Parts: sequence; C-alpha cells; structure tokens
Amino acid sequence: MKTLHIYPTARAIRNRQQELRESNALLPTLMRIDEFERKAIVLPELTMVDSLQRVLLLQKGAKFDSFEGLKINRELVRFFTRSDSILKFFEELVYENVNFSDLVEGDAYVEFGEHIDILEELLENYRRLLTDRGLTDRVFIPQSYKLNLGFIDGFDSFELHLEGYMSHFELKIIEEIAQFKPFIIHMQISKFNKKIQERFLDLGVEKLEEDSFVSFELQSKKVISSKKNRLSINANIFSVEERLAQIPIVLESIQNMVDRGIPPEEIVLILPDESFKDTIKLYDRLNNFNFAMGFDYSKTKSYKQLDAIYQYWQSFSDESIVLLKKYEIDRAKLNEITPSQKSDVEQFFQIMAIFDLDLKRTVVEESWLHFKRVFKKEQMSLKNWLFLWLKQLNKLTLDDVRGGKVTVMGALETRGVSFQGVVVVDFNDGIVPAIPAKDNFLNSSIRKFANLPTKNDREALQKQLYKRILEEAKKATIIYSTSNNRSPASYLYELGLGLGEHIQPNLELLYAEPNQVIAEYDPVIENFDASATVWSPTRLKTFLSCKREYYYRYKERLKPKEDNEINEGQFLHKVLENLFKEQKFFTSVDDMKSKLNRLLDQLLETTSPKIAYSKLLWREKLTKFIENQIYHFKAGWRVVEREKQIVGEIGGLRFKGIVDRVDKSDKQTLILDYKSGSIKEANRTKNLEKLTDFQMSIYHELLKDNYQNIELAFIELFNSGGIVPITALSEKTELLYETISEIKGMNRVVCERCEEISRCQYCDFTLLCERGIYL
Repeated sequence: MKTLHIYPTARAIRNRQQELRESNALLPTLMRIDEFERKAIVLPELTMVDSLQRVLLLQKGAKFDSFEGLKINRELVRFFTRSDSILKFFEELVYENVNFSDLVEGDAYVEFGEHIDILEELLENYRRLLTDRGLTDRVFIPQSYKLNLGFIDGFDSFELHLEGYMSHFELKIIEEIAQFKPFIIHMQISKFNKKIQERFLDLGVEKLEEDSFVSFELQSKKVISSKKNRLSINANIFSVEERLAQIPIVLESIQNMVDRGIPPEEIVLILPDESFKDTIKLYDRLNNFNFAMGFDYSKTKSYKQLDAIYQYWQSFSDESIVLLKKYEIDRAKLNEITPSQKSDVEQFFQIMAIFDLDLKRTVVEESWLHFKRVFKKEQMSLKNWLFLWLKQLNKLTLDDVRGGKVTVMGALETRGVSFQGVVVVDFNDGIVPAIPAKDNFLNSSIRKFANLPTKNDREALQKQLYKRILEEAKKATIIYSTSNNRSPASYLYELGLGLGEHIQPNLELLYAEPNQVIAEYDPVIENFDASATVWSPTRLKTFLSCKREYYYRYKERLKPKEDNEINEGQFLHKVLENLFKEQKFFTSVDDMKSKLNRLLDQLLETTSPKIAYSKLLWREKLTKFIENQIYHFKAGWRVVEREKQIVGEIGGLRFKGIVDRVDKSDKQTLILDYKSGSIKEANRTKNLEKLTDFQMSIYHELLKDNYQNIELAFIELFNSGGIVPITALSEKTELLYETISEIKGMNRVVCERCEEISRCQYCDFTLLCERGIYL
C-alpha cells in the first residue's frame, strides 16, 4: 500500500527520514505540505505571476479615480510598501471563502463600504491585467483549480502530520481528496489550537479529546486513535538585564546539555526574533552553530553597494555621498548615468555592469536570469529598475556552510520537529508570541464577524509551537531580558512556569580572548617646536584640553570615521554665509526669514523625513535670532565680511583662523562668532586658569591693527538668538600670552589622556584611549 506522508517543513521530513534509516525500515514517500498543495491541483493553462511582477500589475490596476479614496500613493516605491498588505488581504478573503459583501455587513461606517468597493474594483482590474498576459495569481486559485486526479491516483492513501493552521480552501482540497482516498490527519490537541479544531467539527469530524495526540480519518470523520498528552516541560527560566547578556547563558546551557549526554546535533537554539542571529554569530567564534535560516544577502557588501547607489539617486545628499565613499563606488562614473533614463531590463544590467553585480554567486545568477525573463517586456527608469532588483536580492539568503552542530532556527521552522535539548531566547511580551502585523483593512470585530482568524487566534497557534517543542525536549532553557522596560512573556504563566531566576551572566564567555588592543604608554613628542606649527584656535584648544587627542589628530594625523549625520553647526554656518552673500542687511523679519528658508531648501535638498524634520526645527529655533538681527541692523550695523580668513603672529607663534562675520557701524567694528551650542565655557569669568578656548582673544590680537574700536561677541543662534559680548577679554588675552610662553618653552610633550573623562563622550578617539562606552 503506497501512502503519501505530508509534513509541515523540509526539516521535519529530514528528521523522519533519519529515524527510518536508523530502524532499517523502508522509506515511504514524504512531501512538504506546500508542495503537496501545488501538486494536488491543476490550473487552467496560465502561468503563475512573479512576486515582483504582481506588484507592477497591481499598480497598473490601481489607475482609476476612486482609488485615491484609499489614500495610497501610486508611485512605485511608495506603492510597493502597501501592495503586500493589499495582496495578503485579497488572498485571505479568497482562501477563507469570505465575500466583500460579508465584510460590509460587519461594519456600520459608510466609508468602510466605500473602501471595500474600491478594493473590489482593484481586484477585478488586477484579474483582467493578468488574464490579458496569460498569467494568474494565488488570489484566484480557489476559483479556478481542479483536482489533479493523476497525482491523487498515484497513492493509495494520505497521512497529514498537521501542526499549524489550515484555511477553508486548504481544508476543501483535502476533503475533496478524502472522497477518493483515505486521508488521515495526525495532530496534537490543546487549548492553543481551538480554531482548527472548530474547523474540523464544522466538517463533521468527531469531537477531539482535549490535551491529547489524535489521529482521525477525514472520509469517515472517525477518530482512529487518541492518546492523552502526559508530557510536561522540564525547563530552567532565567532573566538578565541586557539582551546581549542572554548569549553567555545560551552557551552555558548548551554546554550543560552536552555534559548530560545530549548530542549537540540534538540541541536547538530558537530565535523568536530572527534578526538576533547576526549578534549570535558574532560570538560564535568556534562555529558551533548551524543557522538553519541562512544569512541575509542584504548584509553583503555587493548588496550594500547597490543600495548606496539607490540612496544616492534618491536624494544626492551628503549622507549618500559618504555611503558611496564607504563602499568604494566611483562617483564620477556613477554621475555619467542618468537615473531617470528609460530602459528595458537588458539595458539596465548592461549599464550597471560597471559595478559589482555579484553574478558569480550562484543564487544571485539564478535570480538575475529569472528577473530578466520575467521583466523582458517592461520599460522603466533606471532608478525604478534598481529598486526592483534590490527587492529581488533582498529575498535571497545564503546557506550557513560552516558545519556547526547546534541548530539555530526561527519559531516557524520548528513545526514538525523535536529536539532533546531546547534553548529559547527573547522570551518577552511582544516577541513571544510575535504580534501579527497590524491589519490595514480589518479590525478584530470584523474578523470575528466574518469568521476570519483574529490576532488572538494567530498568537495561539504560535503558542502551540512553543508548547509542543518544549514538552518533547528532555531539557530546556528559556531566557528573557528586562532591558528597555521589557516584560517577560505572559505566556510563561500559561505554561505554568513562572518568572524563573534573575542571574548575572559570565561575560568572560563573550570576551574570553585576550585584549587585542596593544597597551600603549603615553606617547611622547620629542623635539617639540611650537614655532614650527601654524596654530588655530581649535588646535590650541585641543593641545590644552587633551594632549593625547592632540597627538592622534595632529601628530599622527588620524582621521575620524566619516559620519552620515549632518553637522548642524557647519551646515548653519554655510547657510548664514550665503544669507549675507548679496545682501548686507535686512529690514524686515519676513524678508530675512523667507531668504533663510529658501537657502535651507537649496543647500539641503532631500526627501529624508529626518532631515525635513530638522529643517522645520531649525526654522522654529532661528526665529529669535532673526528678530534680534533686524534690531541689530536697524541700529546701523552692516555685514562687511563673511568667513574671513586671518593670519598673523601672537607672542612669537603663528596663528590662523576663520572669522564667521565682521559687522561695522559708523564708529565701531564687531567681530562675531556663531554658536549653535552653549557659550558657557568660551565666555566663562571664573576659574580662568582652566580656560582652554582662546578663540576670541586670538581673533582680537590678529585683527586689532586692521580695525578701529573692535568689539567681540558671540551670536547665540538658538536659545536667546541674541548677540552676547565676550567677557573678561583682557584677562583672557593676558592668559593667552602666558600660555603661549609656556608652550614655546616646551621641547618634549608627554601626551597623557585628559583627566576630565566627560570630554571623552564626543571624542573621535575614544576607542584608542579605551575610554567612555568602551570601558
């Protein structure tokens, strides 16, 4: 008798095959449930639409006037983010045999009915576009399929090892098959899979015993066997402060399991949040883990290079230029390409061939060939082609070929498999069970009315997965963190386990290797000659504040890592320089504000929401500055210099600087320095012996012979927005000369770290000094 055994995952099949080999039994035919569903039905002579192609066709189908009522942008990039939820919505309705009219009856709001009408029209347009191209979609399978009797006749019976949920359509298929051949279903019954139990009751199956392992035959609707579930969970529960601190507990738990005789191949680490795999891998120095889900291709350098190009084409911003440099992309070559140029898919790849497309990698080459075949008739801009190609690459995963023995899996991958040792991390509310993505169209009450799975139903199915794999394990460890006010999963109480023990992890397991940073004594600058250097206010301040930073920055000429973030101070200096480029003063607040706003947009063109917010914030925070400047100009002041470069000698040392602004009235000259931050340190009047910022004294000494009646002041761009005169200038200038005399007398400088550790927070060389957050 030839029986087809159907399992939820490929891993479950491999495990079953291994069991059968060890018992020297004949191998039956085994098949994954998704493959079974594909083979059990046949469709009209139509080709299944590609996952990216369906988005383009849905976008075309959305080109009707009333679609605007959904408030969904039809531009490709924005539409792409919403299309997935639209298509999932269509699929769910069709697979659960729910009509649009059923939904309208469940909601009293007029707008909801209008939205449903729009979606219904969109679905019909999409169907028509598919048919015109000889294509079909998963959405339309339930309305057009036929049973594949040739496939069904190839087996004498079917046995489904069910774990999870089945839609009305999937149940309909197996019920129809059961009319021809015996069809047995094996499953575990618990309070967490009530929904699927109700479905089987609706089909006429006998009531299934609670908390048991059951097998029933779908043709006769009779229970074949029922065995009470007497398994219990043997688990240690631990809580730690930080998420990262879970990893030492993971390593210790696995070692304890191995010491108790559990083979490493029989141990699984379950990641409810699969993104945590990248962190786990960082600390898997001995390659003990085998990541069953693979690694995201989007983390490779080749992908990030293409993504950097797309980001540059999106905004041409300073941040995107930094990314181009980071990923070694020739900007000159890139600028020869016009992103808006229309092309077909072959031309797109020919143009982009000057960059690394990574086609030597088999998985990328296969996607490339498929992509070209699917879109061979399409025409669009190079930027949109790149967007789609990145979406295609984003779906790829790279197999873990390092040979680790301990399996790492996501929760859904555990369906149908069991392990002797189980370790679960991130057992926190919101992660276990994972909260389903927010439904854009249906609330829970409508779902309940239409008999669609609710949020609670979906969460319960995930709970069943954890319950079953934990029960079947000989030993289990559950870990959660309390960082960021996270709470342990309330599901722990449903399992009867409690909160467990809060422990301090052995962090040496993470950092067991000796420190790779070579211990460095305070470096020394021998034969130091201050007169051989051209000093700036910043250089002098660094020398006085921290000799070690001075050594790294000016002696070793180490360059700090380029930052993608906009330097607020530098950018505002640039804006204000341009503000007074052609106009030396303003007479009205509105006129000055209008020009400043135009400059903000011209000098920082971007679609980034973050930068758009920053510009709104600057406009608001500069309001007082503008008002004070108008009073200043009405008093007769005029801007005569901007970003003025100055050089000269002070006390025998050469100095240079850049003055932000020089204003003049009939009788006076005002040297101004813009400050977006605090002026407290620069304008201090107490403890002058600790002063390190001599900027205004340097400016005074270099400019006093060029202008008469000099005054110096700061402009607070934010805060008061006013002009604040420098205090105690003569005392500070006298101290500057004393400081210069001391520096000139030095011929050997020991470059110690500064004593004021708070300064290290924003220093570029914190890591080299082993200061701040790296301690």
